[in-house]
Amino acid sequence: MKFTKNIHLDVSVVIAMLNSETTIVKTLESLREQKYPIREIIIVDNGSKDGSMKLVRNFMKINKEMKILLVQREKNMGVGASYNFGVEKTSSHYIIFMHSDGMLPSKYEVRKLLRPFILYSSVVATYSSILMPFEVWKKYPFWEKCLLARSVGEVKPGLNGKFDCVNRTKFLEIHGFDDVRYGHDIGIGGEDGDLLKRLQNIGKVIQSDASVIHLHYLRDDYSLRDWIQNRKLLARSYGRFIRLHGLDIRNGGWQFLVKPILSMLMPVCFLYPWVLVFHLLFVVFYMKRMYITRDAVMDWRIYLLPFITLWLIFYESYWLIESFVSLPFSDYNKTT
Repeated sequence: MKFTKNIHLDVSVVIAMLNSETTIVKTLESLREQKYPIREIIIVDNGSKDGSMKLVRNFMKINKEMKILLVQREKNMGVGASYNFGVEKTSSHYIIFMHSDGMLPSKYEVRKLLRPFILYSSVVATYSSILMPFEVWKKYPFWEKCLLARSVGEVKPGLNGKFDCVNRTKFLEIHGFDDVRYGHDIGIGGEDGDLLKRLQNIGKVIQSDASVIHLHYLRDDYSLRDWIQNRKLLARSYGRFIRLHGLDIRNGGWQFLVKPILSMLMPVCFLYPWVLVFHLLFVVFYMKRMYITRDAVMDWRIYLLPFITLWLIFYESYWLIESFVSLPFSDYNKTT
């Protein structure tokens, strides 16, 4: 079927929100500007303690032409569980998942995201490319810059819940996101990668031409503790994912092994000092954006960064292994 701008698929948007007062209005404004009809927007709040709910309600009052349903949950059950909950309240054949810290860079991103569904009947899901513009990154406080130093200026495609679309029927067929083995309550993410694997088993998952800007967190109180907690979450997510799906070396799975290998090499530093030099060079390369950005270099905390980053190699390796072995073997081959 040849794509034309007059073909419209019915689509709903589900947004997972938690303490997003610095970004949620930008997210909704970018959806309002889309040159594509959106049937409804379901916002699932996970117990926000800031002004997120108030901002959404004000937006709803001003933009009454948009059908928005705001649902507040008392307990934070995580992104995957929020998406599952939101899908139950939708009425469209196609569902877009979007984080509350995303902003669409043009008026045509929804159209781009849905285009593969029109072109190919075997498509079950599409995903976008994640953008982290330098102009956004440079506004972050120091430790948040560290968190996203490897993303700034990059275009990273992937199905990760930031701006993806699924066929609702197929999504429900595989029981949606696995919010049992992945979830906020157990401190393990990675439900997006798990969903991708299961969707690929039943149909085509295609990268679209759509993009989304990752705004992340725009206040100035992001701390070292926040960075460390985020690294722990990612490490535990990698460990659980490897346990359930294995290590796909050909598709970049080797990256999961880098830090554990470096951790094992560290004791060798006592015998061969050049190994320590290698580690320090790795840190500089890994965080290179921090060492070439004036604001970051002029911050006194830049002198602590090499030592903290080296410590994080051990820290993340521990939590990756902990997550890998913590799943009972009886659950290893279970499917949701």
